[in-house]
Amino acid sequence: MKAAVIDRPEADLEDVPRASFYARVGSLLGLKSAVHSEVDLMDRVEKGLAVGTVQHLRSRAGLTDEEAFQLIAPRRTLSRREASGQMLSREEADKTVRIARVSARAQAVFGGKPEYAADWLRTANPTLGNRTPMQALVTESGALAVEELLIGIEHGMFA
Repeated sequence: MKAAVIDRPEADLEDVPRASFYARVGSLLGLKSAVHSEVDLMDRVEKGLAVGTVQHLRSRAGLTDEEAFQLIAPRRTLSRREASGQMLSREEADKTVRIARVSARAQAVFGGKPEYAADWLRTANPTLGNRTPMQALVTESGALAVEELLIGIEHGMFA
């Protein structure tokens, strides 16, 4: 039997530190219905995400225009999709979720303080070949390396 998904108001990021990791990811993306797992995120990516999710991510994770255009899609592509009411491509949606996932983990590791997480994500790290964690998000392998660093910090192994 499949559980019903009830739309709920977006969680305020100030309330999200007490919420689950996936609730934080959903909040960063501006999703109105609950996200409980990677399978939920996978389903969202496969169904398509609105261009507005990029704007939510930009405002809630402090993503700059330059970062969004470098990590997700060029400005012209996003503008064209928005003007024509198109959804993000599967690849663009996947990149958007990747950034939200890492941002959510960084916020959780740094005690729900988005400004601390943002600073850490933009500071060069020798473990990443002196790239910033944000620069590493250009690939899935880079995102995994950043998540490994965050998990290490969370468990007391400083990076």
